Amino acid sequence: MSPHDFHFNPADYGLPTRDELVAYRIWDSHFHGFYGAQNPIEQFHANQFYVERMGIERSISLEIGGTLAAPLTPSPYDDAIRQLLETHQDRLSGLTPIEPGFPDESCEKMEKWIRRGPCIGIKYVGGNKSGTTCRHPNNDPIIRLAAELNATIYIHTWLKIGGTPRLPGRDNLPGESTPADVAALAQRFPSVRFICGHSGGDWELGVRVIRPHKNIFLEFAGSDPHSGQVDYAVHELGVDRIVWGGHGPSRSYATEIGKVLDASLSRPDRIKILGGNFRGYAAPIFRQKGWKITL
Repeated sequence: MSPHDFHFNPADYGLPTRDELVAYRIWDSHFHGFYGAQNPIEQFHANQFYVERMGIERSISLEIGGTLAAPLTPSPYDDAIRQLLETHQDRLSGLTPIEPGFPDESCEKMEKWIRRGPCIGIKYVGGNKSGTTCRHPNNDPIIRLAAELNATIYIHTWLKIGGTPRLPGRDNLPGESTPADVAALAQRFPSVRFICGHSGGDWELGVRVIRPHKNIFLEFAGSDPHSGQVDYAVHELGVDRIVWGGHGPSRSYATEIGKVLDASLSRPDRIKILGGNFRGYAAPIFRQKGWKITL
């Protein structure tokens, strides 16, 4: 079955057609296409059926370049993934995970995968063995190098309820950053732009925490879908500070796109959120690498 084939006409049910989705020029800033399978290459190809079906123009994968416990330990699939990124440069980009508990090794990994490789940025994952969040001073050399490389910076954030008394963020994993951690980092580096991932899990709190810091984008993939969350974020932050992520294959593309289509936005504003804002953010590194990018 082709990804272009549907059992029903989406327009008959008030849903966007694939052609309408393509016209939005969707860039998925949160793609797990290489994750969760014994063979990540097979996982990637299997997920491409759904990427194509939803008319997604570009996927930004978050798992490029080996493991986190030892940042320079190569994966047996690294060479194949590097070749895939280079072959599908028109549709696929990568971020490489770093570990702030190992700043020197993380910078070396960035040199390999960003300066001398096909990646366009870094990802802070949802916890690490060293228990080091993104606000720790260890991050400063990592961010200085990211700024030099024009790298995009995606930071997983969450606010897990726990502790005594029970408060948001007190049950986070060791090293799992909160929106407040991103805000502290952004305040130290006001000329560098960051993405606060998952809107902190609790979007009402996450939006308010990052609101004063104009150099932070909000990304709300993976947080539970609630009607009104995008309207709220746009009202508090402005439409230019929001980027979209699909979180596939562990989340539904339909659900994540539905968050944007549910909002009371103009079509130009939806285009900004679904891809335009991220394209503007990533444009410097695309141009630095000599890659074509149409804003």
